[in-house]
Formats: sequence, structure tokens, C-alpha cells
Amino acid sequence: MSSSNQIKPLIASHYSERVAAGALQADEGQRKVIARLAILQESLIQDAEHKPFLLTRIIGHKPMLEHYGAYIWGDVGRGKTLVMDLLVETTPHPWVKRIHFHAFMRDIHARMHAWRQLKQDEDLLPRVVREIAADTRLLCLDELQVHDVTDAMILSRLFTLLFEEGVAVIFTSNRPPNELYRSGLQREQFMKFVTLIEQRLDILELRSPHDYRLQQLAAMERVYLHPLNDHSLECLFNIYTQLTAGKPSVKILIKVQGRTLMIEKSCAGIAWLTFAELCERPLGSGDYLELARVFHTVIVQDIPQMNPDKRNEAKRFVNLIDTLYDQKVKLICSAAVPPEQLYPQGDGAFEFERTVSRLIDMQSQSYLGASHLSEDKL
Repeated sequence: MSSSNQIKPLIASHYSERVAAGALQADEGQRKVIARLAILQESLIQDAEHKPFLLTRIIGHKPMLEHYGAYIWGDVGRGKTLVMDLLVETTPHPWVKRIHFHAFMRDIHARMHAWRQLKQDEDLLPRVVREIAADTRLLCLDELQVHDVTDAMILSRLFTLLFEEGVAVIFTSNRPPNELYRSGLQREQFMKFVTLIEQRLDILELRSPHDYRLQQLAAMERVYLHPLNDHSLECLFNIYTQLTAGKPSVKILIKVQGRTLMIEKSCAGIAWLTFAELCERPLGSGDYLELARVFHTVIVQDIPQMNPDKRNEAKRFVNLIDTLYDQKVKLICSAAVPPEQLYPQGDGAFEFERTVSRLIDMQSQSYLGASHLSEDKL
């Protein structure tokens, strides 16, 4: 987890300064959310000044929260992560932690596992929460999505304990709370977490007419890069860095029909995978559909020109592109040859012509401007 301990301007003034300097575009939706976050920030800072954090821990007192935090949601590219990061940057205390939601849950399970080796019969979640609360007063969790039933079952108790320990929480998500985990197992247990969010947190919808990530994509000369060489790889890296604002990648594990699909490199709703990872392994429609549900943008590296011996890989590639296209997932890729030369002959070459057409359409402004289909429509 990262922290910020340098004194900087508070969030509202810092945002105005960046707009005035031309570093950001003025956005009324972002300003409204920032105004609410400024109230939370002021409350936390004033509380810290009157009740030093470490002192309250040493004498065994739990900090009492006046504001439990906020749940910021809205469409892709509207600036949810931006405003959360501004809060982290401008809150001058080392007890502010910012982490991707999936990485946070992996950390929770890792801590539980470590303690379980020592305390097999003990209720371990309160112990893990106390560890986190020992040096955290504001926890910022980016990209809340829930796909794992194990996570879904513990979220209500986990965050109830965190609030009781005096930890405020900021979430960002593409969906309002009651639309999370719509088709998940044991959703009635998960709904306790939804109720907790709605009761304790400010629910802030970030409404903006601008999709800033789409503007970035539209400004790029190409999203289908060929041939395969150092230049195309460098372009992919630059695109990924630009779209993710240089934030560190996280590993995400997605459960699909009892299997685990591992995404080694992802950030801000963007997954980076290779052709080999997607099409040279025995993946099917369920895997690609789950990928399309979790990510609004997929980068596919090193698509080769396929000969008749690669008919199985070509078939999987057709399935992948069909799924991404149907769900309006943005595709950025590097390939050996133009789309029409990827699989010119072999079993299924005639059907592959539809994939060629879709690859070309996925580079168009109309496709790039289409909304990623939400989880409840999958």
C-alpha cells in the first residue's frame, strides 16, 4: 500500500490550481464530488490534529468517525480515480492508504492465511482488521468490482469492523452499490455489504458529459499496430501508460466455472494479455465473456499470422473478438500483419472474414465511442 505524507494544498484548491494551469479540463461533475470529499478531508485532518493517531492507538482508544467515507461511481472515463487520487495527494498524513480493490482483497486473504497457520481455531478477521487499522485512517480503494463468492461473503463484516476501528473508506466503481454482483452466488449475503455502504457512506455519482479515456483513444493514431517489432511494443506500452496514468499494474484472478483465469497485468479497467495467453490455451466463451465483463479495454500483444496448422488458435481468436465486439470492449493490439492477412486460408478461413470486418470496425470512432455493456446486461 502507498501513503502520502507531504503537506500539499487541500483537494479543492489543488484541483482549481491544476485547472487554471491547463493540466486538467474544468468539469462540473468532478467539482461537485470534490466539494463533498473536501468536507471529509477537513474532518479527518481536524480530528487528527485534536486526537493524534498514534497516541489514540497507544492508549487503546479507537478513533470515532464523523464521516465514514464515500462511494464514487459513474461511467468509465469520467474521472473517478482522478478525484480519489487528488484526495490522497492532498491529505498530508502517512495514514492515508491507496490501493486497487482486488489487490486489497488479496492482501486480506494472505493475512488470513498467514494467521491461520498459527491460530487455526480463532476468529481471524478482527485480528487482520486491527493490523490494517494500526496505521490507516483513510483507505482509498479503486475499482470496486466483486466476482468472487469468497469476497462477497466477508465484505459486510470486513468493512463493519474497519469502520468500528475508525477507518474511513473511499470506493470508486462503475456501478451504483445495488448493481454490484448482480448474478453472483450468495447475493443475499452480499446485500448486507450494500446496505452498509448505503447507510454509512456518501453515495456520489460523478456525472460528466466527457469520457476522457475515449478522448485519449481518439487522439491516438492507431489502436491496431503492425507489424510486430520493437516500435509496436513501445507503442503498446505508451498507450497503456497513458490510459492508466502510469499507475502500477495489479494481478487479477477471475473465477470461471471452477477455473481461475489469471490476468497478470491490469489497471484502471484495462487488461494487457498476449495472444498466447488468450488463444493458445484451452479457453472458451465463458472465459472471454468474464474478461469482457470485468474490463472495458483489452490490450492483446503479439497476434501472429496464422497458418492452417493454427486452426484451433484461429477459432479461439474468432470467439474472443466476437465476445469483445458484442460487449463493446475497446481493443488495442499488436499484430504481425493487417487484419485481412491474419488467417487467409485453412479450416474456418471463410468464417474468419467476419472477424476481419469486426477488427476493422473496432478501430472506428463510432465503435470507440460506444458504451461498454454493464455487468447486468451480460
